[in-house]
Amino acid sequence: MAPGDRPHASDAAPASVAVVRLTLNDFRCYRHQRIETEPRPVVLSGPNGAGKTNVLEALSFLVPGRGLRGARLAEVARREAGEVDDPGRAWAVAATLATNEGAREVGTGREVPAAGGGGERRVVRIDGRPARNQAALTEHLNVQWLSPRMDRLFVEGASPRRRFLDRLVYGFDPAHARRVSAYRHALGERARLLRRGGGDPAWLDALEETMAAHGVAVA
Repeated sequence: MAPGDRPHASDAAPASVAVVRLTLNDFRCYRHQRIETEPRPVVLSGPNGAGKTNVLEALSFLVPGRGLRGARLAEVARREAGEVDDPGRAWAVAATLATNEGAREVGTGREVPAAGGGGERRVVRIDGRPARNQAALTEHLNVQWLSPRMDRLFVEGASPRRRFLDRLVYGFDPAHARRVSAYRHALGERARLLRRGGGDPAWLDALEETMAAHGVAVA
């Protein structure tokens, strides 16, 4: 490029992101584990039971949802041999991302409230600051996977395929996660209202208008 030439859009470096550090605490078989690598393809190898899939599952929790195994929060907490699920154990997964704009820290985990404080919840932090919900993760990282347990994805019902397509879209449009969540919430409220019967028609109309608005946005 000659001095003074202005760059075209095609000259811009493509957006990129890589996990260069992954830290696990009380996650599956790991009490504490830190993995550091370079921003290039990584291959995990080792004998059966070494914890390779657990590392991949940890990465899958860096996006909204229940991870590649569809596990409940309590199920992924570390357990000792012979120990049943510990309802009081927290866990955490954190990553350092290398991006075009510099390093970014993202993390998530299970927060267990004090006795009598209500049920568990999943927390998310971006650069050390609490995020309002899981959808914030989609603004920084996009993770996709195909595993053997998904081999019937394309021959069974439409619902799993829609969820898989939604995860693909998150990578291009992070706001899609919020739209889908709002649509599903309104759909669930509408179903409960119809099951009870005799509900407020105005409330039903409001839910259906919300579903329509978010449905069009999703489409």
